[in-house]
Amino acid sequence: MRIGEIANRAKVSARILRYYESQGLILSQRLANGYRDYPLQTVEIVRQIKDLIECGFSTRQIGTFLQSSGSENFDPKQGAADLAPHIEKLHELDGLIDVLTERRRRLSERIALFGSRAVASVK
Repeated sequence: MRIGEIANRAKVSARILRYYESQGLILSQRLANGYRDYPLQTVEIVRQIKDLIECGFSTRQIGTFLQSSGSENFDPKQGAADLAPHIEKLHELDGLIDVLTERRRRLSERIALFGSRAVASVK
């Protein structure tokens, strides 16, 4: 598939695809006319990359993960080690959610307090 088709299907720009390729995340072959030709599975790989980037992973971390998960000689121990950053990121997000939930609770209390004072002062 050509770069435009992949970009359309994966909903990314051609520039992003060239960047992913420069980072070793996706591969293409060059046709005689110089155009890039990507395998069909590139669409799904790009979608995975987008999801992982949105989760806060770097392209380097994603590259490591893609290499080990796509290997024919997949090693479960290595797979577990590769999941460690994902699990760590999940714990990081859980901590952030806890902090934000507490901030929200405190802000809601303040709003309720100020709101009741404002209503009382109008009466």
